Amino acid sequence: MINLEEFVHSIHVATASAGEALIQKNLDLLERFFEPADEDDEDITHMADVGRSDAKVEGKTPKRTGKNPPPSDDVPKRFMHGEYGSDIPILKPKMVAMQYPTVTRNGPSVQTVNVPLITLIPLSQVELQEMSFSTELELSVNGDALQVSFPKRTLKAKEMAEEGANQGHGGKAKLEVKIAAMETPDGLKYIVDGYERALRAQVPG
Repeated sequence: MINLEEFVHSIHVATASAGEALIQKNLDLLERFFEPADEDDEDITHMADVGRSDAKVEGKTPKRTGKNPPPSDDVPKRFMHGEYGSDIPILKPKMVAMQYPTVTRNGPSVQTVNVPLITLIPLSQVELQEMSFSTELELSVNGDALQVSFPKRTLKAKEMAEEGANQGHGGKAKLEVKIAAMETPDGLKYIVDGYERALRAQVPG
């Protein structure tokens, strides 16, 4: 026998854990597409210089002082647990270099373009939309507490259950989990749009 409140709490904890697992999966986006930035990063500087002709950049990029340690590889986990405190980690997009043919006054040439990976791969994020659990329980009262237990099966009941299972009607518990795609957060959209504008400014033609 188990207390009904404890039983419901266990289901709630399992549901919350499933939701946390999906959140962590979405946070892994930081590890897949970003890495710790160096103060003197030529790729980012090049993108910024080229992008200034496409849009005005207001403000200054925050620089990491000696008090701010560079972010480690477990950035998403440390974000989740708030281990950074007031220190803000500085990340840069992981990039690949691609070459484009172009024609200049001196004739054909090749131009190298720094492309952030996050602008090349479709972003897919999911969220736990709904979880339902149903089963048959036996109820009893123990003082002021309501107790539940799973029905005990007699030999005859087991034989009937096995026969029902062979016919596709077995089992008394049902768990249904619905996971749906979530919309890309506005913050991530703005970041990707900014990288795409800088990328367009680099591409010849």
